[in-house]
Amino acid sequence: MDNSARADAGLEAPFIRQYNRYRKSMTNSRIKRLLSGCLSLAFLWACSPDKQNTASTWPTFGHDVSNSKFSALTAIDTANVTQLKEAWRFEDSTDGGGVYFNPVMMDNRVIGLMPSNKLVAMDAATGKRLWEFAPDSSDISNWSKGMTYHAGNPDRIFLISGGTLYSINAENGTVMKDFGHNGRVDFYEGLEVTDAMRAQVAVSSNAPGVVYNDLFIVGCKVPDELPSTPGDIRAFNINTGKLEWVFHVIPKPGEFGADTWSPNARERNGGANCWGGMALDEKRGIVFVPTASPSFDFYGADRPGQNLFANCLLALEAKTGKRIWHFQTTHHDLWDRDNGSPPNLVTVKRDGKAIDAVALVTKMGFLFLFDRETGESLFEVKEVPVDTVSRMPGEKPWPTQPIPVNPPFARQGYQEKFFGGSSAWIKEEIAKNKYKTGIYEPPSMEGSIILPTAHGGSNWGGAAVNPQTNILFVNAIDMPWILKLTDLKKIREANQLNPEILYRTYCSSCHGADKKGGAGPDLTSRAKNYKSAQIASILRKGAPPMPSFKFLSEQQIAAIAAYVRDTVAQQSFETAGIPENNEPYGFNGYNFYLDPENHPAIAPPFGTLTAIDLNTGNIVWQVPLGEDLRFKKMGIPNSGTFNRGGGIATAGGLIFIGATDDNMLRAFDQRTGKVLWEYQLPGMASSIPSTYAIGNKQYVVVSVNGEQANNFKGGYIAFAIP
Repeated sequence: MDNSARADAGLEAPFIRQYNRYRKSMTNSRIKRLLSGCLSLAFLWACSPDKQNTASTWPTFGHDVSNSKFSALTAIDTANVTQLKEAWRFEDSTDGGGVYFNPVMMDNRVIGLMPSNKLVAMDAATGKRLWEFAPDSSDISNWSKGMTYHAGNPDRIFLISGGTLYSINAENGTVMKDFGHNGRVDFYEGLEVTDAMRAQVAVSSNAPGVVYNDLFIVGCKVPDELPSTPGDIRAFNINTGKLEWVFHVIPKPGEFGADTWSPNARERNGGANCWGGMALDEKRGIVFVPTASPSFDFYGADRPGQNLFANCLLALEAKTGKRIWHFQTTHHDLWDRDNGSPPNLVTVKRDGKAIDAVALVTKMGFLFLFDRETGESLFEVKEVPVDTVSRMPGEKPWPTQPIPVNPPFARQGYQEKFFGGSSAWIKEEIAKNKYKTGIYEPPSMEGSIILPTAHGGSNWGGAAVNPQTNILFVNAIDMPWILKLTDLKKIREANQLNPEILYRTYCSSCHGADKKGGAGPDLTSRAKNYKSAQIASILRKGAPPMPSFKFLSEQQIAAIAAYVRDTVAQQSFETAGIPENNEPYGFNGYNFYLDPENHPAIAPPFGTLTAIDLNTGNIVWQVPLGEDLRFKKMGIPNSGTFNRGGGIATAGGLIFIGATDDNMLRAFDQRTGKVLWEYQLPGMASSIPSTYAIGNKQYVVVSVNGEQANNFKGGYIAFAIP
């Protein structure tokens, strides 16, 4: 992609020019020689008898415990990827919605979670159902991206659904009755949530854990708003389900880091949990854990201080849970910039030496890189002074934030050079409303425009790494937010009951003004299958990534539920025992900042895919990811789109990624970022693909969301070369 094309796509910026200079310094012949040699080695490795099984499977989330998202298979490559055809599909039996699962393939079985929350094993060659496991009914919504497969005798699957941890026989889908109580462990075990608080504090998991020796190490998902609970990291015995150790992410009095909170933080605050997934250095016995922001995300007057170990990359001793080192990527987070991307274990070259490192991509569009043993940053990081003037009562923003000197892979701050065709309107709006537009402006009720946002930069899809070239590939969102804090007391007192106004205020930014979806699922038909009480329960508790709206009154919740279902609001559903959220402030929801034409108020691309050289931190290439047909019709191609999910890399020189809201699955050339193949899916692939081989045939499989307009209930679609 030349400079003029970059400018047309909205990518031109000072750091982009730096990328271009870097690319010109690398000759095509050099890249081809490097990749050719790597592919040859990969082919030999994949075909050697003692490595065939490992190379042919996809044994866990992200492929392996290092979270490389890399496969050594080469049967599908840059020369023949255009021949890919759909090989099979497995669709849910009921109307489904989102499915975010990275499917596992072991012993010729593809195992995936369905939109209906059933775990299904499918024949890897045909997609035929082999077994099905239905978790116990639960009103805690799942947003699960994976389960943990452990090879043993027999092979076990560790799955968290709702508030229960299951151990499941991978061969037949039955529970392992020797684990916990009849194959189940209460997933609240080891967390400080009283029985009386369980109705208000939903605890589950939307990411897999890792197995180290006889320990299953896992994070959890806890409410982003209050009341919540600290999302402590726990280890369970894989055979018995017994709790073995707990690491306190909000330290107890006397523990390291306790002085970075108020004295009663564990009783008052919550969060700091791991919801993005982990990486394990088996040789060193170190588990690397990214943690989330504290609860409540956007207002921190009740949690003064730096707030360790929220927003950290933690290195824990896997055997005991003891902290080895930590690095905090955002101090006293007020922007929901939790670390939702799982880390990648890599080996980089410095001064002719190989250094085992851990990489972390963030919502801020930063790449951090650390020595695995010491936590030393391998790219310089500067503590940069930021705005500390808050308009919110009692708020004390932290005076500095850590910013690495290597180039970011997402635009930083809502700057005029990014405004594009709506520039005049944007400048007028900023001046009229006095919006702040920097990257670390404290939130306020007046509002600020945030870029990058809580959606990313990078989000839970994280990065893939080709260890043979040391190139990291990461997708990102480049769309601004309008963030406003709200006075919840006034909202409750006003008790505005107009259903359409309530829906447009709190729901339309994700589900669309017409209820047909966008960043969130289509509600036009699916919601009619729910009772008002079910929708009301979802609104109160949230359904990740949707936040809880329990600060609204029961009348307001009923009005929204009725509007979604096209019915008259009824007050007959049970509300006893669910108290009102009495917190002083909330926020206006995950609202992208749109121009008068309802387009993102920024020049495209709205989503990108970036290749980064891990040895230097420099960007090799960056291209738009996704296609917004509205802009294509206006003569603006390659606009990029909102994206949620991630990609994988293969030794065949390819990156496979769905993630975009144009419902496409694409294959990119690792050398250039060129799209080599694309396929129109019946729904959005808000997930990470997997690839595996049966005999000499390589498959690529991806989970796909249900979409009523295409009469698709959600499930899995596999591709192969006939």
